[in-house]
Amino acid sequence: MSSKNSPKIVFANKLLHAGYSLEINEQRLINLALSKINSKKSNPGQIVIYPTEYAKCFGLRKSSVYEQLSSAVESLKDKFVSILDDKGEAVSIPWVSNATYEKLKNQGSFITLEFSKEIEPYIFNIEKNFTRLFFHNTVKLNSLASFRLYALLNRVRNYHNYKRKGEVVVNFQLPEMKQKLFLSESYGAWRDFKNRVLLPAIEKINAHTDICVTFKPKKMGNCITAIEFAYSTQCPSKSEHIARPNLFRRPRVKKRSAKEGEWARANLTLLRTYELLKQNQNPTFKLKKADVRRCVEYAKILGDDESKIFYSKQLNKKQP
Repeated sequence: MSSKNSPKIVFANKLLHAGYSLEINEQRLINLALSKINSKKSNPGQIVIYPTEYAKCFGLRKSSVYEQLSSAVESLKDKFVSILDDKGEAVSIPWVSNATYEKLKNQGSFITLEFSKEIEPYIFNIEKNFTRLFFHNTVKLNSLASFRLYALLNRVRNYHNYKRKGEVVVNFQLPEMKQKLFLSESYGAWRDFKNRVLLPAIEKINAHTDICVTFKPKKMGNCITAIEFAYSTQCPSKSEHIARPNLFRRPRVKKRSAKEGEWARANLTLLRTYELLKQNQNPTFKLKKADVRRCVEYAKILGDDESKIFYSKQLNKKQP
């Protein structure tokens, strides 16, 4: 589906930065309901969603969604958002005022959902300070972390002060990033957060949306304190056959010059993105040794110790 014809999900930026935790089926119900409303108008009341429609939108088997949706509808009634009001005070507001799963004779099954009065200012009559996502770019994001990260990155997509050399660059402090993804203390260690949350989320975003993301941890001393995300809308093919990208030739410039750094970053981004896309199809995929060596070289030029260590370890393992 083209972006022009795709339904949109629109919400105030305050809601994007709010604290909430939803299971994947709850988030999908919210997203599908948001795609059915006009954010410039008032609350229309009840929104109807059919299980067959839900299954088709998210690429699920019809037979598997009935029980999932029945459970999600019940649990959604008790889900709240912690959000800052106009006075800067945190308030807890419900997502919905009503949600039911019904099965009527000769009508089949359907869901009726109505957003709460308290959440109306953040999804209805919106004129400014909002984020807009095309619904078709969100349907394969199968975790709250992948959806929220995709939305956070898209918020600044059209702001010129976030653009650098053809990419959009966003920095988050690590505690802020974890808070925005609403993670528990079990992800306190950087390695756990990176491997269990960040990489899976980025793999889904890179494989199934309109942007290609890379990230770089920022250190203060020996501690990682922030993350720099960079993404481009000029992505390699996201079809089943993903070709290894052509790399840029080394420019005729002095070593350790800014131009050499630009070249190294561009090629490292290309190879990282290619690797993530392939791993989404096949988790055991690894870059060939020649490309791993290139990544080590690029990381050394950039002073990217995290990437240098990561790819250096691969050189000691069996590669295709």
